[in-house]
Amino acid sequence: AGFCTLTWCGVAGVMEREGGFCRAFLDFCDLNDGMQLYKLLDTTKSCKPTAKDKEASIQDEVTAAIVVAWCAGETSEGLEFALKAVKKWSTRYLERNAKVRWMLTPMLWLTARTRQLAMKLDAKSDCRRFRERVVEVSREVFTQLHRDKDRREGALVISCELVRLYFSLGQVSQCAFVLSTVGAASHNNAFDPVKLPKSLLVTLYFLWGRHLVMAGKIEEAEEKLSKALSICPPKVGRNRRMILLYLVPCRLRLGRYPSRGLLERNRLQSLSGIVAATSSGNVRQFNEELERQEQELVCCGTYWVVEKLRVVAYRNLVRNVFELARTDGAVKSKQDLEPFEQAFLWQDDCTPKETSCLLAQLIYLGAVRGYLSDTHRKVVFSKEMPFPPVSAWSMKA
Repeated sequence: AGFCTLTWCGVAGVMEREGGFCRAFLDFCDLNDGMQLYKLLDTTKSCKPTAKDKEASIQDEVTAAIVVAWCAGETSEGLEFALKAVKKWSTRYLERNAKVRWMLTPMLWLTARTRQLAMKLDAKSDCRRFRERVVEVSREVFTQLHRDKDRREGALVISCELVRLYFSLGQVSQCAFVLSTVGAASHNNAFDPVKLPKSLLVTLYFLWGRHLVMAGKIEEAEEKLSKALSICPPKVGRNRRMILLYLVPCRLRLGRYPSRGLLERNRLQSLSGIVAATSSGNVRQFNEELERQEQELVCCGTYWVVEKLRVVAYRNLVRNVFELARTDGAVKSKQDLEPFEQAFLWQDDCTPKETSCLLAQLIYLGAVRGYLSDTHRKVVFSKEMPFPPVSAWSMKA
């Protein structure tokens, strides 16, 4: 009575017993069933606690904190008790001698709930103090869990919420400490990714990759985001789209172009113009697409990554002009400068001097192998691989 109807047989069966929510919570703890606990906790978002739930909560300090937070709702009191539940659950996780990996899934829900509450409260009062309060408690719990080598999997859960909060607070620089700590633990085999919940791994690799994008470490970002995409189930389209919003620009910087089908399946047609312009060397179209999507890319945090693709578009434009100059089916290595000047004027309104500067820059970066001869107004290309792979030089741009 007073509790919403559950579609999960395990939760519904236990809920029918005496004690309602609290009895079900303790029973699932006894069964080490983290997934059912997660589902049980999730029902508190849409249902009200009964008098029986309030009375039974005194049997256990974790359920007591959860029920008080549940009753208080989206208030500062509700947030404080939700944080108390996180601390109590983390303490139990630390002190338990038996298997504890099942406790990670409920921890995911509890920590995410505090962040969601804090963001709602900050939005209502137009401030940031509630998120900062969650950061304060989360850092404390993160330190405690990371200090214990056998409990560093729990520290991963807290690290994800910390990074999310730092992003929302505009404190991206603070992510470096948390993620470097996680990275060190990963190198020391402090946790086994194969045995962790997939939802945790997807979130961790996505946030890690997003931070690396903002730090300018494109190759590392591509690696982490690729891991997130490979683990993320195909049916979770929204999450896959979020990953690809960052992964596609990273791969473009490395010379890897996504198929049209991939973009369409994940509702990323907005990037198709940039992809087409970059691969075809259409600099004018690239500039128009970049200007049109500037606001969206800035909000996403990928504007500067995409903006640097202009160099790739220039390189591909030069290659197109180079391929047009053929004699008996063979491309000449020594070509007149004039066709390149005309192409750059047509595509980007460049003067002859600006064209020479851009060609010199491409040669300096390694995007084009060769040299300019001002005296003879020639571009002399290398006979062996005049256009190295994008991945070999793009990080210098």
